[in-house]
Amino acid sequence: MQQFRRNNIAQMGMVGSAVGLLITLIIAVLIFYNISASTVPTSPGGDAGSYKNSIYNATLNASADISSQAATFFTIAPIVAVVIVAVVVISYVSKIGG
Repeated sequence: MQQFRRNNIAQMGMVGSAVGLLITLIIAVLIFYNISASTVPTSPGGDAGSYKNSIYNATLNASADISSQAATFFTIAPIVAVVIVAVVVISYVSKIGG
C-alpha cells in the first residue's frame, strides 16, 4: 500500500481520469440533447395502413424509452462523478495529514 501512496504518477492519473470523466459526461449531455429532438419520428399521415402505423408507434415508444433512460443516466452520472472527485480530494487530504 505504501507504494501506491508515494506514487505521484498514479495520483495524477486518478485526477486525470476524474477530469476526463467529467469532460466526457459534459460532451455526452450536449450531444444527446442536441440530437434527441431530431429522433422523434413524424406521423406517416394519410392512408398509411396498419403496418406503417404500428412501425410508427413502435418507433415513438422506443424514442420515449431512450429519452427516459438517458434522463436517468444523466441524473445519476454527475453524482458518480462527484463521488469520484470526493475520493480524490479525500486521498490528497489524508496524504497531507498523515
